Amino acid sequence: MKNKLTVLPLTQRQLWNGIVVIAIALGVLVRVTNLAQPVYWVDEVATSMRVSGYTQAEVVAQVANELPLSVSDLQRFQTIRSAAEGTPIDRPLANLMRVLAQSPEHAPLYFVLARFWAEIFGMSATAMRSLPVVFGLLGLPAMYGLCQALFSDQSTQGRWEQVGIGQRHSPLSVKTAASAKTAAQVAVVLLAVSPFFVAYAQEARPYSLWILLLLLTTQFLWRSLQTNQRQWWIGYGLCLVLALYTSLLTVLVVLGQGLAVLLWHRRRVVAYGMVSAIALSALLPWVWVVFTQWQTLQSNTRWMEIFTPIWATLGTWFYSLAVLFFDVPVAEQPLIFGLQVITAAMTIGLIGYASWFFIRQTRPQLWGVVLATAFSIPGALLLIDLVRSGQAAATPRYLMPTHLAVLIALAYLLGDRLFPRYHSSTRKWRLVTVLLLSVSLISCLIPQPSPYLKSRNLSNAALTAILNEARSPNLITTPHYIQDLISFSYDLAPDITFYVLAAETASPNRLLENILNDPSQNSGPTFLLAPSAATHTDIKANQLISLTQVYQPPPLISGGFALTLWRVEPTRMIGMDFNQVDAI
Repeated sequence: MKNKLTVLPLTQRQLWNGIVVIAIALGVLVRVTNLAQPVYWVDEVATSMRVSGYTQAEVVAQVANELPLSVSDLQRFQTIRSAAEGTPIDRPLANLMRVLAQSPEHAPLYFVLARFWAEIFGMSATAMRSLPVVFGLLGLPAMYGLCQALFSDQSTQGRWEQVGIGQRHSPLSVKTAASAKTAAQVAVVLLAVSPFFVAYAQEARPYSLWILLLLLTTQFLWRSLQTNQRQWWIGYGLCLVLALYTSLLTVLVVLGQGLAVLLWHRRRVVAYGMVSAIALSALLPWVWVVFTQWQTLQSNTRWMEIFTPIWATLGTWFYSLAVLFFDVPVAEQPLIFGLQVITAAMTIGLIGYASWFFIRQTRPQLWGVVLATAFSIPGALLLIDLVRSGQAAATPRYLMPTHLAVLIALAYLLGDRLFPRYHSSTRKWRLVTVLLLSVSLISCLIPQPSPYLKSRNLSNAALTAILNEARSPNLITTPHYIQDLISFSYDLAPDITFYVLAAETASPNRLLENILNDPSQNSGPTFLLAPSAATHTDIKANQLISLTQVYQPPPLISGGFALTLWRVEPTRMIGMDFNQVDAI
């Protein structure tokens, strides 16, 4: 009997370690496979455009002339080489720096790294997405290191003396080295199989690099606050500079963490202030770019000023928390849809309980830093939105520090409850852990274009399917949708012909008449992409052309944006063609 009691915990540990290895391996697998499959959406198109050394204005200037364009004509704005991969680089690195200055809202580090990556591995969708995958994989050990630093017994011992008598704390939260290790393992597993973080790890954007640097920055900060050793402060400063040059939102994280240091780590205020000031001063060159390009920045971020009610922002927050673990296509069957709603609600409830437990069972010195990291960005953006009636806070990708903090709190809870030390409900929490990991893995394995990630291009698959079924189609749109056209070009057959009107307000009537009446051009059906209300009015006034809706997806929210497709056909006029009508 004694031997059995001795062997049983070891067996449980071995089983848990096996689950950790399998879950992390699956998380790695879903990150590195099928990189070419998801839609290369407009933000990724913008990444390749910048890396290639083109601004959107330069692309529009070259294609908005109502002349026929092929897939290869559009794809040349997605490469640094003029022809085959073996040819010399056509767009020098100096072009990249000039282009990045035209998008001052985006810090430049990721795009510079992507440029060097592209010179080695090319600029296919797979190649461009493989760089963020590397950063995403590096984020796994970074998460483990952060949680080991936060949860180790070195960081929690002596808590009774610091907190004092009378606080509502119990031995449940006293971490041993074993439970701290378990919590760190849980955090890595949750990050590995989170469909939210898997999706962003496969996107050719700076977010996976930002996640990695946030984890490293917070780890170095915590170790600096605990030990006040020079090497940790130097590491914190270096990682902070890199994070600032990856995302300008890091400035808000610095301010939030600085408030936590001021409240709960007053002995380190001077050191924190000096290191943070040096790191922020390193950003001054880009601050000068922002200052000199302020009008451009305002123009590029005008979408943030679109009014969004507070309830919609809060709904987005809850949704983005649920899809950390549960992100599957919405079912049409009421019963399955009801189960999905219940699962999402239970996920939110679990996150809420884990956050409460984390705050209640840890020192303010610890939860203060984590919560400051979590709420600095959403709090600041929400305040800006309330002043400007905008929607910046309703952008899930800006809330990644919050999502990381949620994983940390949940890992702390599960790490405390998975193995029988003080708890009689261990079996229940093991079941919760298995269900949470199962739901996350299922979400990762079910292919779907997640609305929080690619809302603008959710309809790409349906639209390209319609166009590819047509023989040698023509597609006409305005300069506003040039990045959408390039996004389509990754999945369209080469027999399609594109036309871009000379201006947003230009009437398409003359171009349509030429295409429909010229047998050499009219080799297939003609379509309009997302025509405006003014375009509809112009075409209705033209008795020679009829317009028929082919595709109209339901918007995600009332009044939301959606790409539409319309077919243009000549009106039958007793056998007369356009030349005959013009002659009359």
